[in-house]
Amino acid sequence: MRPAGWLPLALLSVGIVSAFQSTGLSPTGGRVVGAVGCTVVLPGPDHIDTTGFVRWEYKQNENDTELTVVLYYVASRELDILPEYKDRVVFSMSNWSLGLKLQLADRGLYRLRRQEEEKSGKWIQLEVIEPLSKPKLFRNSSLAGSTIEMVCNVTVGRVDSYQWRKDHKPLPKYGHYQLSRNNSVLLIVNATQADSGSYLCKVTNEVSENETSLELTINDASAVVSNGVILGVAVITAVVILVIDGNLYSE
Repeated sequence: MRPAGWLPLALLSVGIVSAFQSTGLSPTGGRVVGAVGCTVVLPGPDHIDTTGFVRWEYKQNENDTELTVVLYYVASRELDILPEYKDRVVFSMSNWSLGLKLQLADRGLYRLRRQEEEKSGKWIQLEVIEPLSKPKLFRNSSLAGSTIEMVCNVTVGRVDSYQWRKDHKPLPKYGHYQLSRNNSVLLIVNATQADSGSYLCKVTNEVSENETSLELTINDASAVVSNGVILGVAVITAVVILVIDGNLYSE
């Protein structure tokens, strides 16, 4: 729930830059990372050396029972694919690699197993990550002397890092600027008009990055009060005139 009085200031939004094409990606340490909607390729074995069948197996967690995603009979070149994978799997009959267009639910463990391998075969961990949505910036104040809190909010995807800049430069490294909540919140303590400028929040994860900036203008609190008093007096004066004029016409 957003606190009352917070203002969305998502200005100058920059689009997502994502690794949506991961074809040919090889596992590093048994791990492959891909973005939702992109295609990853899980590599086949170094040597094609069976005439029986091979299968690609999947399980979500280590203790789960494995499912056969693809079953390929080498001699007859017959191919069976699990129905939920049928429209987004490409199996190479030449090198036994598995191409997969990713959904979030595909994360888990995959392995290629030959007929003669009972329960052996190296498992590959597939991480499927959502690309980040455009962040939105919210601030609670723009008054001089106040503590201004700016929140960088992302609604889709897991953010690995937040980076802030002011006027295209890193934030000054002193106590006037403070970061909290894994750097998603910027505090400007005892703000002055020198803090006016362009603030940018950049978010990143393993498959995407995105950023949003806003122009912040610090207003002098006394000027705001003075303008409010003047406006209030003007409104009261106008109401009095209308009442007097109404009374005159009613007589």
